[in-house]
Amino acid sequence: MKRLLSEAGLSGEALARSVNSAAAETSRVLRYTRKSVASWLAGSRPPAPVPALVAEILTRRTGRHVTVQETGLALVPDQPMDALRATGGSARAALAMLTAADTGATTRGAFRALPFRLTNVPPVWTDAEPEPAAGDRQVGAGELDAVAYAIAYYAETINTFGGAHGRTALAAYLATDGAAFLAARADPGTRTRILGRMSQLTHLLARMCADCGQAGAAQQYFNVAAQLAVEARDRTLYAVTLRAMSAQLSQLGHQGTDLAARALSAAPEDSPPSIRAFLMSHLAVVHAAAGLVRPSLSALSDAMALHGGQGPDPSTPFSGYPVAALHYQRGHVHQTLGDYGKSALALAASLRHRPAQARRAQALTLARLSEVLLLDGLVDQACASTDRLLDTCGRIRCPRTADQLLELRRRLLPHARRPQVRSAVSRLDGYAAHHAPSTHLVV
Repeated sequence: MKRLLSEAGLSGEALARSVNSAAAETSRVLRYTRKSVASWLAGSRPPAPVPALVAEILTRRTGRHVTVQETGLALVPDQPMDALRATGGSARAALAMLTAADTGATTRGAFRALPFRLTNVPPVWTDAEPEPAAGDRQVGAGELDAVAYAIAYYAETINTFGGAHGRTALAAYLATDGAAFLAARADPGTRTRILGRMSQLTHLLARMCADCGQAGAAQQYFNVAAQLAVEARDRTLYAVTLRAMSAQLSQLGHQGTDLAARALSAAPEDSPPSIRAFLMSHLAVVHAAAGLVRPSLSALSDAMALHGGQGPDPSTPFSGYPVAALHYQRGHVHQTLGDYGKSALALAASLRHRPAQARRAQALTLARLSEVLLLDGLVDQACASTDRLLDTCGRIRCPRTADQLLELRRRLLPHARRPQVRSAVSRLDGYAAHHAPSTHLVV
């Protein structure tokens, strides 16, 4: 450990600060000090997720992969911080490793507290044929239908109730039925479709983890989803997963521009216009975050033209791009660029197009709209939007939305002399009291 600190150029106090900051990326509160690090150097072992956080900090500082075991802080075997690396690039083996850690009574807490690794590299696209499975079981149309039903069910669960609802159930499904399907024999066409649908299910589980503030776990599952898409030879699904990984980077405050551009270039030329609009609108968002005004507005214009802004929502998950989501991204771009009037109009359009059951999306959109209205000085309208948000929020379990409510409360407090603001803050406090995040760890 001392050697690693020297290599990284970190003092004990700097490491403690870095651990606390890295924990904050996943909504955890740690309060370590120089004395804590001195205790580790003397032989004490901090609880999870601290060893994994230290390994990630040292990796970022040294520019090379540092394992938990290498830090000397863990009493257990190295945690699956890079399952694909550990399994030689096998999506099936990596998924088994991740879901075993995710569902195990003694490993679940440490796994879900894994840090996000900036040095992680998503799997690259290859044109290799998928390996045939040699299990005793044969899968066919019935199993394909069952997985398609599971995809629709869990996608609807996320959209209606938020990512925290059913998250462990999906991990257990992938650890059992999913593992059996991946190990079973099938004709080449069925094998390819099974791989693609398992990629979609893994992608949904990654989204649930991200919704719950479990950034490292989400990153691991997204990696496996991308690898399964490669093995399914589905370039469109691969591009969509890279886009999700770029979005996660952005949400954590990091630059996702390169990965967003990689996602767009990975999509096949014959991919549906709505999918290309989906990829292009996100490129607009990350360009805006990077301060690239003209590229951002150009990408947004291209996304709007590709989509057309009309037509029904996609009938199945991963098959299209809802117009409400496109308007949300448009609002996000204009907010980042400081045009709050255009942002509010776009977010209002998004809300008009949201179906009633899309409660999570409604809550996220209303939270952003309230923030934009406050930034534009429209305090009374922001309070009305916040009231509408809280009417929606009570029905969902989405720690990501809870974090946005905390930020909204912070922005409202300077206006607390207004009765409407005091009422909104009181309601926000009541919501927080009944939906305290379970992911915070105070030391």
